[in-house]
Amino acid sequence: MKGKLFLMGFVLLGLLGGCFPSQKFTYNYYQANEKALQRIKQQYEKLSKNRPFSIEFKDKNFTKLGLEIITDSIRYIYVFDSDSQALTDTLRKYHFDERGVNDLIYDMRQNFCTWITTLDFYEKRQKKHLVFLTIRHKDLAAKWKAEKYFTLAFFSSRQLFDHKNRLLDKDLNTQKRSINGEIFYKVNDSIAYAYTGHFR
Repeated sequence: MKGKLFLMGFVLLGLLGGCFPSQKFTYNYYQANEKALQRIKQQYEKLSKNRPFSIEFKDKNFTKLGLEIITDSIRYIYVFDSDSQALTDTLRKYHFDERGVNDLIYDMRQNFCTWITTLDFYEKRQKKHLVFLTIRHKDLAAKWKAEKYFTLAFFSSRQLFDHKNRLLDKDLNTQKRSINGEIFYKVNDSIAYAYTGHFR
């Protein structure tokens, strides 16, 4: 009987592990990849400082690239094969650091990053910004679930979190802050994460 109970418990744990791959992913992924993720964030902030843009990979093979270039009045959206001459020509047209952007694209692909962008917001009447970085990783997918994305929000200042590590609104200390309709949880004092069914 004990053997059967042990076997049932083992099977149940296995099933739970399959149902909730995001739990294991949460604990391990950021710490294991912190240097690479911080490098991507810093590269992006440097490159987008004077010419705002965002990058997304539109396919699971990370070969189809979307580039959104933001000017004062217009958003230009382009789609390329990531190694195409058209991408190079566009980067030159808008006076981007061509080598820097290509290095960023390479690092994003190596780390399964599907999207990176900047979001402006106001905190205590002061304009702030955060960097959004979304990751598509095979370890997030249980075979009977829809695809999930791991989204990191890099804030430029320390944030407030409640006792369950949920991100709070600094203007309303007890109210949870949602971003794009999602509740974010603490990684550290200035980084939060969420699991979403969409990458942007």
